[in-house]
Amino acid sequence: MTFDKISEKMIQIEGVEKSTMMGSQCLRYKGEFISMMFNKANALIIKVSPKRVNELIDLNEGLEFNFTKKKFKEWVLIPKEFENMYEEYVLEALEYGKNS
Repeated sequence: MTFDKISEKMIQIEGVEKSTMMGSQCLRYKGEFISMMFNKANALIIKVSPKRVNELIDLNEGLEFNFTKKKFKEWVLIPKEFENMYEEYVLEALEYGKNS
């Protein structure tokens, strides 16, 4: 499912809203970033625990986000090849946002 379609579903959840970050559309939960499409890498970014970031990288489902020369310990890139799972990843990021 595309990020646009996921976004339309997600904003129906209380506390989730569309916003922008780095010139792209993103989703926030109560003002805090949870997810966005990162067009430079043609990949989804989700915000999850540092442990989960490392797990996704180890499973070859995620890539380290370091496009600003700084490692973001809670951000992971999910390549387009996993687009069929993007909704699950965004929901995971929402749960992390709710519990952070």
